[in-house]
Amino acid sequence: FDRHARITRRESVMHAARAPARGDGREHTLQTRLYAASVAASVAAVVVNPLDVIKTRIQAHGAARRIGALSHAIPCPASCPTNGNAVLMCSPSCEPSAWRMAREVVHKEGAKGLWRGTGGALVAAFPTVGIYLPCYDYALERLVARCGVDETLAPALAGAGSRALAVFAVAPLELARTRVMATKRGAPGVYGQSGGRAFVGALRESASTKGGKGGFGASVRKMWTGVGPTLARDVPYSAMYWVGVEQCRSALGGDHAGARKPHSMQELAMINFVSGVVSGAVVATLTTPLDVVKTRVQIRDVYAARDFASSTAITPKVGYGHGVWNELTTVARNEGIGALFAGWGPRAARAAPTGAIVLMAYELVKATVDV
Repeated sequence: FDRHARITRRESVMHAARAPARGDGREHTLQTRLYAASVAASVAAVVVNPLDVIKTRIQAHGAARRIGALSHAIPCPASCPTNGNAVLMCSPSCEPSAWRMAREVVHKEGAKGLWRGTGGALVAAFPTVGIYLPCYDYALERLVARCGVDETLAPALAGAGSRALAVFAVAPLELARTRVMATKRGAPGVYGQSGGRAFVGALRESASTKGGKGGFGASVRKMWTGVGPTLARDVPYSAMYWVGVEQCRSALGGDHAGARKPHSMQELAMINFVSGVVSGAVVATLTTPLDVVKTRVQIRDVYAARDFASSTAITPKVGYGHGVWNELTTVARNEGIGALFAGWGPRAARAAPTGAIVLMAYELVKATVDV
């Protein structure tokens, strides 16, 4: 009986997936999906940028506490124990809180410092979400309807695959954006410039090779710095995120992966908002260690005189270039497990509204616009 029930349910899901059963019951064109993704990306990028800045600054501060451009003028409190190195550094237990980092950014750079890198975020968000969400939609529908993949596994496969494509496509933009956000405004070099000049300068700097050595291949490798840790962070994140989203959608609205029941606009907004908040916050927290490694790898070669894996000035390039696992173990061994969760609060706080805004805006625009 159970086997028969599972088969019957799968057949009903496959039948629904073949039908135009999105939020308003219409089949949506690629143009509509791209337009919806663009709206979702732009709204989310502007709203959550301050949390992204705070999270990146905390992680960069942990990676290089005494380096000029990245220290952000946040000294160790007098009560903090040092780590015993010749250069005075904070104990990992004394890392700045999200609130303290936010106050320091506002104090030193003004409120607009919290929106540092917003232009780059918008530039990166359009192609990222424009690839990510439509590809997820198409992949999920086809995995369930044509391939008969289980509706629990299909979201993980569709999410992981679509995210991998998006990561490779926008890796140079994400690299430039991370470096700009990690650097305080007014610091020496291109990364300390204000406005769009910092982002454009970061792109040029990422593509340049010293003395022209290595040619085009070296330039490409440099522009895709950190793509390995980014994939290691985003692929499992997306797989777990979409499984969580689809489970929440099923619980709240009776939907199945690859097939949506018709809902009112209010129901559609509520279902996707709650699904995005819950899944985004939980999965972001779990994948914070991979995000820490990704940030450190992407800012490290800008300031090669320091070791960003161990945060010391006396053991250069420990863990450099040895893979994601080696980076994780190096940080944990030298700084403790807590260092791997630096910035988890702002990351979770950012992921929750980002997931909610992107999902809600994407589905609502699809339900109301047909281009």
